Amino acid sequence: MQIQPAVKQETRKIAVGVGILSALMIAVYLILGRFGMPVLWGTLMGAAFAVGNFFLMALSVQQAAARMNGVQLPPEEEPKDGEEPEPAPLSPQARQAKQRMQLSYTGRMLMLAGMAALAYLLPGVDLIPALIAQLFPRIVIFAEGILMKKETQAQ
Repeated sequence: MQIQPAVKQETRKIAVGVGILSALMIAVYLILGRFGMPVLWGTLMGAAFAVGNFFLMALSVQQAAARMNGVQLPPEEEPKDGEEPEPAPLSPQARQAKQRMQLSYTGRMLMLAGMAALAYLLPGVDLIPALIAQLFPRIVIFAEGILMKKETQAQ
């Protein structure tokens, strides 16, 4: 399977953002006088797992989309007065893609739990920066959304 350019591009954006936020976190530790090698190792471990988690998520989305190629989704029904529309039944391909995405999510969460356990158990790794780094991809995505919104409003 070939990795699509969009997956590479988005992962690169996340990696750069995580790198910048990791450097800022280390700077905060330096300013507070709490920096040490365990903080550095925890930051590096957390950042690597955060970027890896994002890449695996993007790859699973790519695979699910590839399996859905050519599948026609049924049209949505118009809602009746005051009622929620019933979702259209999923095709076998859509059901399988959904199951794969759920399995991918579970696997990635177990991987991150394993990383947290490893960071806790390894003597030269600080758990707190490793855990904080797990938030960085969400912050990058949020910041990118704000910047894109401002960019479209300016045009």
